[in-house]
Amino acid sequence: MQIEELKDIAISALALGIAFGIALAGGIDGLSSPMYVLRLVGIALLAVSTGFIFHELAHRMVARKFGYIAEFEKWTTGLLIALASSLMGFIFAAPGAVVIRPGNIIISDQKTQIENMGIISIAGPATNIAIALLFLALDAVYPTLIFYIGAYINTWLAIFNLIPFGPLDGAKVFRWNKLYWGAALATAGLLFIAQRFLL
Repeated sequence: MQIEELKDIAISALALGIAFGIALAGGIDGLSSPMYVLRLVGIALLAVSTGFIFHELAHRMVARKFGYIAEFEKWTTGLLIALASSLMGFIFAAPGAVVIRPGNIIISDQKTQIENMGIISIAGPATNIAIALLFLALDAVYPTLIFYIGAYINTWLAIFNLIPFGPLDGAKVFRWNKLYWGAALATAGLLFIAQRFLL
């Protein structure tokens, strides 16, 4: 991994951690309790470090397995949007993405290209679902705010990225295989319900 790519991932993870911490504290109103916000930012950074970073690395790893050139690039405007939306108590997370280029791979038909992009795209949300399940299991054994928020953020990242719109992962997965898309979204949705109403 190149220095520039590492820097982009680190900056994006830090900005997202701050944004999630502010949003979890209630947005701009929560800033009146700075120590509470700082605590939530610290917890959110742990969750973002596992959720966001492993999400992007999953895209990168699968893309490279297929023979593509794949590197994460931050989107500064998206980071600013995430920070601004957090002041209103919610997160619109578009910190950047793994940019995929053909490299040495030669694909002759569109169907294979759609399938490859679908598999690469579902790798990120699937990683978030797996991490959310791990945090939920840890929370069941030893209930703590860190594990709960870790599960919540990873579940939220999975659901958000599975929206079948624009450049989000969900659009590519939906185009490739609607059954896999539906199964992934249903799993993330059930995790969200479990966290909100059962824990």
